[in-house]
Amino acid sequence: MGDPWKIRNIVEKGVGVFNGDTGVIREINEFSELALVEFEDGRWAEYSFKQLEELELAYAITIHKSQGSEYPAVVMPLLSGPRMLLNRNLLYTAVTRARKCVTIVGSPETFGEMIKNEKQQMRFSSLDVRIRELCEEEEL
Repeated sequence: MGDPWKIRNIVEKGVGVFNGDTGVIREINEFSELALVEFEDGRWAEYSFKQLEELELAYAITIHKSQGSEYPAVVMPLLSGPRMLLNRNLLYTAVTRARKCVTIVGSPETFGEMIKNEKQQMRFSSLDVRIRELCEEEEL
């Protein structure tokens, strides 16, 4: 209890909780096998013990998983790595997650490289192929 948790794969109508939301388990009822979670914006939700496996600890998360969320403070470690992962868009996403404070820890050279690198990694998900196949199956 009291640790930050991030919602992973919970899709329930009417609860108002979405994947990526961050909350804190405030109460655990072992008799009814329910946990009460308070979210950052003041919402509350109950989760059965079976649903808890869809929560993951959120002391530290990736920049990609932070998209769509905001935090009071963000600490971004800058490590060297593949050039395709060190780009301006990733840096922008990390910095804009913070409401009040951003701390960047690491090499000034890596920071400079990220600012200069405007290339985005192309994603090849084959989504267009899958959509066409589904349309053909359904004769749309």
